[in-house]
Amino acid sequence: MARSKNRNITIKIIAVFFAVILWTYVMSDVNPKITKEIENIKVELVNLDALQISGITLMEPKEVTVKVKLSGRRKELIDITADDIIAQADLSGYKEGSHRVDIEVRTHDSRIEIEDYYPKQVVFKFDKIVQKQKHVILRLTGKEGIGYSAGKGVVKPSTVYIKGPRTWVNSVTNVIAYVNLNNSTEDIITSVPLKAVNDRGKEVEGVIKEPKIVDVKIPILKVKDVPIKPQITGTPLIGYEIINVISEPDHVKIRGPEEIIKDIKEIETEPVSADYVAKSISKITPLILPDGIEVVDGNDSVNVKVEIEKKVEKTLEFNIDDIDFTNLDTELEIDKDKSDKKLTVTVTAVESIINALTKNDIKISANLDNLKEGFHNVDIKIKKPSKVGIVKLNPKIFKIYLKKRTDENLTL
Repeated sequence: MARSKNRNITIKIIAVFFAVILWTYVMSDVNPKITKEIENIKVELVNLDALQISGITLMEPKEVTVKVKLSGRRKELIDITADDIIAQADLSGYKEGSHRVDIEVRTHDSRIEIEDYYPKQVVFKFDKIVQKQKHVILRLTGKEGIGYSAGKGVVKPSTVYIKGPRTWVNSVTNVIAYVNLNNSTEDIITSVPLKAVNDRGKEVEGVIKEPKIVDVKIPILKVKDVPIKPQITGTPLIGYEIINVISEPDHVKIRGPEEIIKDIKEIETEPVSADYVAKSISKITPLILPDGIEVVDGNDSVNVKVEIEKKVEKTLEFNIDDIDFTNLDTELEIDKDKSDKKLTVTVTAVESIINALTKNDIKISANLDNLKEGFHNVDIKIKKPSKVGIVKLNPKIFKIYLKKRTDENLTL
């Protein structure tokens, strides 16, 4: 009986031994241990909420992937996919700046081993959430209606806050409200969204504008082109004279309400003093604009030039043949031997006129109406350019002798 029991135990031990050998064979040849690589496994970014609570935001990278090398039995490993692998980066506790963060990788199946993965660390850039106040700039697009011009627009509110990562907020150079004029002939009242742009005019995404929309009012004004009238006060130094006053430009384009602008014929400058001046003046001078009127191009000053020259004298000599004697009795003639033979005229004017003046510019005449034979003192009449003055006439009274015409002269 005992011998039979011992025999059974021996058989069982041998059976177990062979079973183990068989299992080992099966596991080694039928379900061998293998390795597998899986790429582009998305890394879960953990504790982003904690960052935001501390006023920090993740700038980059927004998405990270890893490559994982796995090992295990073929049966367990063959169906493993990226969804079965957990890759995480804990972002809690980091401050502003760039930081290396560890990547942790694990699987749901404890029978699968992580042999290696790459990368094991990633550099993340974090930024502080900041807020900055910016003035709103109004930019007009399109054109007004013909004969009209857009006046200075009003934006409400005139300043807004921009909020976001410090890098993005600092890159914003202007916050702009764009309004299309669209051939308007009436005031524009509208609301428009804001655009935050960098120094290249490109919109900066990711910043928050508070508020996002502003109210805009743009007056559309009537346009008129009118001459400029310089005002000159005072008198130059004795012996000098103003010869010309010039405004550069000489016209100005103004705009304003139609009921005001329709009655404006010219725009005066502020006074320019020429008192006791002995040389020409050139001065940038503001325009005097009526209330409600403005210059279209915004330049409300002009260059006023006051040309001043010294006055000089010049003496011109004329003989009796240069005098135009009118209304002479047809039976009489002038005896040139007994009459004054010449006269001189001293004139005055500014240098530029005097230098160009000749005898031909002066016309001399005398009226001999009702004069009889004999000596006569006649008044000399002088016709001269308007800007030339007579200083002296010598002689003041011209003496002539009238005689009867000879038969020879009468025949002629």
